[in-house]
Amino acid sequence: MFAQERREQIIKYLKEKKRVEVKDLEKIFQVSGATLRTDLRELEKEGRLVRTHGGALYREEEVQREDLPKSRKNQAEKQLIAREAVKYICEGDVIILDSGSTTLELARELKDARNLKIITNDLQIALELQENLWIDLYLVGGRVRNGFRLTHGSIGIDFLRGISAHKVFSSPNALSVYDGPTTSNEEMRAVKQQMMKAAREAYMLCDSSKIGKKAFCKFADISDFCRIITDDGISQRDRDILERKDTILTVCKKESA
Repeated sequence: MFAQERREQIIKYLKEKKRVEVKDLEKIFQVSGATLRTDLRELEKEGRLVRTHGGALYREEEVQREDLPKSRKNQAEKQLIAREAVKYICEGDVIILDSGSTTLELARELKDARNLKIITNDLQIALELQENLWIDLYLVGGRVRNGFRLTHGSIGIDFLRGISAHKVFSSPNALSVYDGPTTSNEEMRAVKQQMMKAAREAYMLCDSSKIGKKAFCKFADISDFCRIITDDGISQRDRDILERKDTILTVCKKESA
């Protein structure tokens, strides 16, 4: 049996049993433990399992369903992330705020800020910030996505191509610790990618409920972000994997009562 065939059989076995030990695989495939550990290591690199001491667990990431804004949850965690993110914004910065409920919380933290230039495609973020005379606010144009309070499309992308920002704060629909951040459709992917190209530094704001899941379209690699900010609901396993990537992970802890 070729190595790739054996690895597919290992995944098939794991889908059924959910966990396996190397000693069990030795009996099934009649190959050495060293060979099987190589198989498990390669399968982990592909994001198909998680190695454990002496074996492996099947990793099945959930495909994230996109929710309308009115049904978004985890408000307390998003507020914690926003309060941390605002620490990385300096007076005089030009920043891009991606659409999303976590970046909306960041906008609320900036309502009294001074001397900022802010670009966003989120209609609700724009409404939050438009009364602050000390913020120079730009709303990215394009087609309004009904029910989601944001703009997208080629008009906005053309606008973003012509600007330069210090920082972008991006919020994915889901984050695979192996494959990176994802969003719901191709149009949103194009907007997010152009926002990141327009900025010198990219920050990901992602509450822990989105980690270990996938949406339809990947829009960046984890290494494209200088910092990922999340809450302490993140699992230790996912935290360990992210901390091995070429980025900084900041975990916000809830204040004790």
